[in-house]
Amino acid sequence: MNEARAVISLWSEAVRDGRDAVLATVVRVEGSAYRRPGARMLLVEDGRRVGSVSGGCLEGEVARKAWWLTGNGRPALVRYSTREEEDGELPYGLGCEGVVHVLLERLRHEEEPVEPIRFLASCVTQRRAGALATVIGSVDPSRARVGDRVTVDADGHVGGLLSDAALTRSIAVRAAGCLQRGVSEQVAFGGGRARVDVFLEVVRPPRSLVVFGGGHDAVPLVRLARELGWHVTVADARAHLARRERFPAADEVVVTDRADPLAGLAIPPGAACVVMTHSVEQDRALLRALATAPVAYLGLLGPRRRAERLLAESGNPAFACASGLHSPIGLDLGGETPEEIALAILAEAQACLSGREGGRLRDRPGGSIHQPTEPAGERLAAGAVR
Repeated sequence: MNEARAVISLWSEAVRDGRDAVLATVVRVEGSAYRRPGARMLLVEDGRRVGSVSGGCLEGEVARKAWWLTGNGRPALVRYSTREEEDGELPYGLGCEGVVHVLLERLRHEEEPVEPIRFLASCVTQRRAGALATVIGSVDPSRARVGDRVTVDADGHVGGLLSDAALTRSIAVRAAGCLQRGVSEQVAFGGGRARVDVFLEVVRPPRSLVVFGGGHDAVPLVRLARELGWHVTVADARAHLARRERFPAADEVVVTDRADPLAGLAIPPGAACVVMTHSVEQDRALLRALATAPVAYLGLLGPRRRAERLLAESGNPAFACASGLHSPIGLDLGGETPEEIALAILAEAQACLSGREGGRLRDRPGGSIHQPTEPAGERLAAGAVR
């Protein structure tokens, strides 16, 4: 399940059960770390938890201290070093050579709805991105406090107000820019005694995958995509294949119209679409219909010769998808079984949606496997860490 979905779901259960929780969010990383800023873990007071802030090594430490660190009701920003100490000891057993800053916030069930859960839920249910600005350092509490937030949704609506109205406007403008670029970052507003450090996070809804075709090979593709937390729709003009019982993991199963194969479907911009109907008639119609769709990934199952024939019969459409048509579909992983092919397809789609080539990490120049989330040289304000 998508991490945001899991956090939202567990918080709903906690509210129903009358339980408080602590939300742990990675807001800053220096050097190397398993999770990046924006990673979350929710801890319920009865011991239940979902999500993660590391590869499994920091979770226990966070769980042990989260409750007393937030016992006064105020957020706490905690620094965890995963670098090797002078005596050769590896703190927390990670050895990642980085520093992770985690924001801990007490969530009280009687105060539902609470931020940032409400904003995360809005992005997930509406399947639209938003920008979440979180104060992670403030020298002057009269301007802003650690844990204060400003939100900007996909329509540009601003939520959350700091005590400093001018600062709220500045943060909102910068957050809107991050949302437009699709890049999270860390920014210091002001300087000296007026400095406020803010984590500007682009909150993305679950990736959308539309699988055209309800054959047996679509079953593992849908199941694996759902395991990755994607929002999955199965569509087929054949009613005996497009059945809910065949695809229990799918979010939606739609019987389409052969004459209008996209009728009744909501394909959000940036979605991934896979055409695997094994029907020449359906594939041809789908290629025509999807040529102008604002999707980020479009793959067609089958050999190159079949794709060339279908494209010729479809009038050789110019696809709106920037990466063009992926056919034969998938990365070259040597897959043969439906499960292996599903892995190859999703690996290629994941790389494409992330703007990557899908190569080996060991060959990545510079040694870093993550994109930076803050300007080089940026530092937290003095006194921000509790």
